[in-house]
Formats: sequence, C-alpha cells, structure tokens
Amino acid sequence: MKLPEIIGIAGTNGAGKDALGHLLAEAKNYHLVSASDILRDELRRTGVPLERENLAALSQRWRVESNDTGILTVKAMEQYEREKESYNGLAIISLRHPEEAERIKQHGGVIVWVDADQRHRYDRLQQGNRGRSEDHVSFEEFKKAEYREMHPDSDATHGALNMKGVKDLADVFVENDFPTIEAYHNHLRDRFELI
Repeated sequence: MKLPEIIGIAGTNGAGKDALGHLLAEAKNYHLVSASDILRDELRRTGVPLERENLAALSQRWRVESNDTGILTVKAMEQYEREKESYNGLAIISLRHPEEAERIKQHGGVIVWVDADQRHRYDRLQQGNRGRSEDHVSFEEFKKAEYREMHPDSDATHGALNMKGVKDLADVFVENDFPTIEAYHNHLRDRFELI
C-alpha cells in the first residue's frame, strides 16, 4: 500500500492502534501523535484523574469551546507542522470523532480502522502494562465504555465521541486476530510495506 503523508489510525480500545503507529514511526519516519495523549497531558497538567470518562469529557469540552469537532486533529497537525522537515509523514492515533477523520481526508490522508474481538482486547489490556489507569476496569465496565464511545446519545452535543462515525469513514480495515504480537507486527509490515 502506498502510504500518504497523513494517516489517521482509529479503532477499538486494545485493538493494536499504537502498534501500527509505532511501526510507521520506526520504519517510515512518521511523526507519531496520539490524540489520547494530548488529552492525558492536559489532565495531568490540571491534576484531573486519568480515567476514560475524564478523557471523553475533556475532548468534548475542547470541541464545544473551540466550536471545532476536529480540534484534536488540528492540534496534532500543528505539532507536525512545527517539525515537518524532520519527518516523512504524520500518523495520528486514537481518532474518536468523524470530523477528526474528515480533516485527515481533506489533507489527502487515509483512515485505518483497527479492531479485534472484544474479549481478546480486554484480556490484552489486563495482561499488558501500558501504564494507563483507565485500562484497569472490569469487563462489564469496558463493554459499557466502548458502547458509549461507539454509539453517542441522540441528544448528545456535537462534541460527543462517535467512533462508529469514524469507522464509517475508514479507508482501510485491519482485524487483529493474530495469536502473538510478532504475528501482528509481521502482518502490518507486509500490508503497509513497512520494510
């Protein structure tokens, strides 16, 4: 697959989005920005606990205050523009609103949706150590949080998370049903020509 300058990586929690982003950074010298990390940095700075609800609330607040539902993509692109000459492209991980995906497409980019079986993703998060406190919840809480992110309330504000809307805009789909991280990495290297 010929890689565009900007790649948006979206998908369900624990599916393997970060793995693709890190491979793009290592193999193709893409500047890697996580929309979730932009939010986490702000929560740390303001002393707010790093929980999924707080991440969602902050992203919604920024979208409403800026009147721009693609604000996280804008922030990521601004970071990239400041250092563009040092990189071959930009990979933005953790898109959670359709306008974020639309912004990438408006700049000639593509959206990659990464998914995997829900129970497998939950187990990966429990066995892994990403250092994210929001990963340490029960399976029921995990499922409820994912449902809220995928299906916003009909009366939610325009800044609400809408991952289903992002999925509907995806250009490329990756199903991470691989038995090991090595097998998944090999698949990504082959599929995206990350040699």
